[in-house]
Amino acid sequence: MNPFKALRGLLTSAGDVSSMQTSAMIRFGMMWLIYIGLAKSDLSLDVIAQYELFIFSANLFSFALLYGGKNAVLNFQLGDSGSLKTLQAGAVVVFSVAGLVMASLFMLVSNSPDALAGISTAVPPTELLALYIFLLVSGSVLDFFLLLQKDYKWVVRQSWFFNGLMVLAVLVPTLLLGDLYTAFVAMSGVLMLQWLSVIFLALKGFKSLVFFPFGSFLYTSFLPLSLYALLGGLSAYIGGYLVLRLDPSSEVFAVFRYGARELPLATLMTGGIVSALIPVAAASRQKAGERMRRELRVLYHQLFPLTIVLMLISPLIYPLVFSPEFAASAGIFNIYLLLLFSRLLIPQVFLYAEKRNRILNLSALVEIIVNIGLSVFLFQYYGVYGIAWASVIAFMVSKLVMWYYAVWHLKLHIRLFIHPGLYVLYGLGTAAAYAVSLFYTQWI
Repeated sequence: MNPFKALRGLLTSAGDVSSMQTSAMIRFGMMWLIYIGLAKSDLSLDVIAQYELFIFSANLFSFALLYGGKNAVLNFQLGDSGSLKTLQAGAVVVFSVAGLVMASLFMLVSNSPDALAGISTAVPPTELLALYIFLLVSGSVLDFFLLLQKDYKWVVRQSWFFNGLMVLAVLVPTLLLGDLYTAFVAMSGVLMLQWLSVIFLALKGFKSLVFFPFGSFLYTSFLPLSLYALLGGLSAYIGGYLVLRLDPSSEVFAVFRYGARELPLATLMTGGIVSALIPVAAASRQKAGERMRRELRVLYHQLFPLTIVLMLISPLIYPLVFSPEFAASAGIFNIYLLLLFSRLLIPQVFLYAEKRNRILNLSALVEIIVNIGLSVFLFQYYGVYGIAWASVIAFMVSKLVMWYYAVWHLKLHIRLFIHPGLYVLYGLGTAAAYAVSLFYTQWI
């Protein structure tokens, strides 16, 4: 396969899966531009940590709705073919109210700084961070609205536009003025524009909003899927929170956050498959299964070799791409790369589609328990690296719980979720690459 041809096809494709993957790839790429720009600037580690604390706080209060709530829009069926605009209008109302609730919750918690280990005081005044949380939640459904409208090219175009604006909003004030506060105001302005775009897309649906079943949407989709995302996604924030609690140094937090990143392509490509196949699986298990097998085989050949290469070179390139102060982040990054093993198991497509919310929440709860317990235990021996290992192990345990339920209770064939021979072969190569990288990785 010609990698350049494949990349060009991915960037220009008008399909459902590829549009979501491309959109996510753009978002991750722009995010890394921000990381590199801040690390290469004259800003101190303490100031960079302040930016990370702001983003960490905002995501902590919004991630459940960004993932679970948005998936609720995909799997909710109104029952008639002409109701898409009504669904969009109803979702605008629900997400805007949810944004207000989460912003208010943040303001409430921020009055007790110890409750968040000091992260609520990342940027004064806290009202700005509360506004950012509201806009982050309320404008989050733009890409999913476009996906449902089958405007796949616009899924990609809006991602270029808004993520590009976000890069400028962060780097121009910080690099030219050295002013984080102005950057946060500009970032809020970008999210405001995105929220207005969401409202514009849903305008026609407000005429029939009275017919939207808010109760059914909330209780069968939005709330249970948001609860699952809350429980499942907490593990990603437990690590950062425990670093703040167990080692309150802002410099260590910055080093940990720069390393605690999954392979962007893994999250965006598997996430794109999940988002695109939920509606397909809701209509036909067979069609969804066939597409999943095809997509997984391609991902194996793309993601495992890339992960192996990154593991071998990350200890060498981290000090060059960022700065020598972030050399120790490579060791954390390599541990998080191992999340690929569980990321490529995606039985949740069928659990989402069939609204098996109880098992989704159970698997997420198991992940939290395992993650917290292992993090506290392993931190005693391996420091922040033990916290990273706990996240990797906990995520795999959660996926195995979902996998067991899908195979034994939904009677789905195990080969829908894995190509065993390829998985084992690539897995052994990845483990070997990690072992080799240990010999020249710098540690905190």
